[in-house]
Amino acid sequence: MLNRVRELFLRAEPQGSLTAEPQPLVGKLRATAEGTPIQLDFGGRSLRLYPERRLNGDWPAAKGWILVDGERYANEICGFLRIGRGDRIELGRGDEACQRLFAFSAEVRRRQLEIANDAGSITLTRLDASGETYVHHVEDAEEIARPAARRLASLETIRRIFGGPIELLPPDQALATLRQVNEILRDEAYRPRDVQGRPGGLVDLPGDPVPVIVGDLHANVDNLLKVLSENACLESLCSGEANLIMLGDAIHPHGDGDLTEMETSLLILDLIFKLKIRFPRNVFYVRGNHDSFDEAVGKGGVPQGVILERRARELRGRPYAEELAEFFELLPYVVRTKHFIACHAGPPRREAALADLVNIRNDRGLAWEIAWNRFRRPNHLSGYTKRDVGTFRTKLGVAGHTPLIVGHTPLSSEETLWLDAGNIPNHHIVFSANPHNLSVFVRLGEDLVPLEYPAEPLLDLTNRLVVAEQGHAAPVG
Repeated sequence: MLNRVRELFLRAEPQGSLTAEPQPLVGKLRATAEGTPIQLDFGGRSLRLYPERRLNGDWPAAKGWILVDGERYANEICGFLRIGRGDRIELGRGDEACQRLFAFSAEVRRRQLEIANDAGSITLTRLDASGETYVHHVEDAEEIARPAARRLASLETIRRIFGGPIELLPPDQALATLRQVNEILRDEAYRPRDVQGRPGGLVDLPGDPVPVIVGDLHANVDNLLKVLSENACLESLCSGEANLIMLGDAIHPHGDGDLTEMETSLLILDLIFKLKIRFPRNVFYVRGNHDSFDEAVGKGGVPQGVILERRARELRGRPYAEELAEFFELLPYVVRTKHFIACHAGPPRREAALADLVNIRNDRGLAWEIAWNRFRRPNHLSGYTKRDVGTFRTKLGVAGHTPLIVGHTPLSSEETLWLDAGNIPNHHIVFSANPHNLSVFVRLGEDLVPLEYPAEPLLDLTNRLVVAEQGHAAPVG
């Protein structure tokens, strides 16, 4: 009988268009006001559908939407569901991703409603006759503008942290900034000392702050600004409620561009250094294989490590290049918390005790493996295996199901996430340099959850921001 009732709902003609007044969802209902947020009330919860807009006002061609908790969104780091063009999702307790993100109560049906995105227009379909859902457009101008306003405010804060427009620092300022960062690294928080009394290769983080784990950026400043300005990331850093963890390889262009161009590499380092100075106990950068001047470092036959050293000397002088080499040497290699472990490339093939990781500066072979390894595949038979991942967890003293997050090996030139990579459970790869989409991991409750954002150009916009009379950031020009 219930199946028959559901069929009638699904076959029903749309009941009309959404209005500003809450109305019960009876059969199908289609959003006609393009780009207006939609409120969904059911089971004691209020969720909201927002169109994914660029901060310059354009709606991306994909015309995607995000589904968020209306009370938490833009106020704290939280999860969301992206509904891209052509996507449809079933919202309810029966969907594992929905339940993990929104923690629905028993009042919510297992299959409450369906949300479909047809070229940017949203269609809502009731799936359970006993599950009441009320829907309406959000017409309050302040509520509609709130996500963009919060993001603009974050970008303005980043400008203040940087000390002005985000552009290459003058040589003297760049050197002074880098020296300050190296002093922080020599006594970095949460890093056990090695046998020589130096900061060890392990960052042993407390579990309370929410991690925002970023993969390879490869000089993509826009993507770093995107991460910082989304999902209350910067606000949470300012309050001490989040840790920004970058898994190395922030430098050296990647992809189809000019692989010899190094100014953006120096610029993204300037920004990371300013963030580290502002948040010394909440921003961490682990060493990747590209974080070196070594001649073996490069892409497509281009010796990017050598070229970066040369450009650093040309633009900022020999002392800066020497300090940058010291920065690379001072970096940790592994992050451990009770919720996850992370490094740039992967675990070593050999067994390495916790003390070996702390004393990694005395073992170049171990350091090379953690920064360069890839997992075993038909074209890479020397790579690490599921067993190596398990051994790594054991040596780090974490549970056998603890997620291992790495970068270094993207699935393809377009994809940004590779979950359970190599069919190794809870072994995930995240890549954050893609010019179209980027991904991060965050922790929601006890779960580590991947989030994907559409990329957008933010550097020029950030540099055009001014502070309006009310103290809010606003674009110029």
